[in-house]
Amino acid sequence: MVLYNYTGLNEAKKVFKTLARKLHPDIGGSEEEFKILKNVYDDIVEHKIYFSNDTKFDLELEKIISQILHYEDITIEVIGSWIWLSGDTFKIKAKLKELNFKWASKKKMWYYGEMKGRSHKEKSLDEIKGKYGCTTVKTKEKVKLSA
Repeated sequence: MVLYNYTGLNEAKKVFKTLARKLHPDIGGSEEEFKILKNVYDDIVEHKIYFSNDTKFDLELEKIISQILHYEDITIEVIGSWIWLSGDTFKIKAKLKELNFKWASKKKMWYYGEMKGRSHKEKSLDEIKGKYGCTTVKTKEKVKLSA
């Protein structure tokens, strides 16, 4: 599982500089390709999205997910470096608290992960997913009633 987190700015800069040396128009590269590279780099830096190969961190999230994966009627999503739970979570509230999940009252969801900084502007879950990326681990199982 590869996640996003706030490490790796130096790695992003190194990759950008290497590619910029190859694609720069003054060195015979394509102006269009260089503009695309610059836009992608600016977007990564602006949104503070960096790829992580932090195996210890990934294993921690996998361990937490494995402890809740068997519960029915819940949706598990990894958004950025957080685990978000929705669905029928009331019956497992005690287990979630034991695992250090916290309740996000405005979003009506549980989350696991540290909030590094808080913006004064409240973001919707779709905005958070757009910024950090999202992987759905498990979707809420629906029970079909037969007539």
